[in-house]
Amino acid sequence: MENNPLTSAEKKELRGIGQRLKPHLHIGKQGLGINVFKEIDRALLKNGLIKIRFEAGREAIQSYCYDIPEKLNCEYVGRVGKTGIFFRDMPEKA
Repeated sequence: MENNPLTSAEKKELRGIGQRLKPHLHIGKQGLGINVFKEIDRALLKNGLIKIRFEAGREAIQSYCYDIPEKLNCEYVGRVGKTGIFFRDMPEKA
């Protein structure tokens, strides 16, 4: 299931929607583990657009924002401070 990359206009629209969302997950200083990836994947399947709050340093947050899309086949939409927004097309219901 390969997604087409989002255009900058689509990312801008999703960032606007994402601003009004509450964070689905809070990731602490322990970082990204297997269970955290499973929970992020579950949230993406259910909602499509999620917001994640990170409690870590700037470099760690930047690394997380590149690791999550790489492992979970989603798009990194943007980040403000310690909050990142991620998007994945929701599967069609039969």
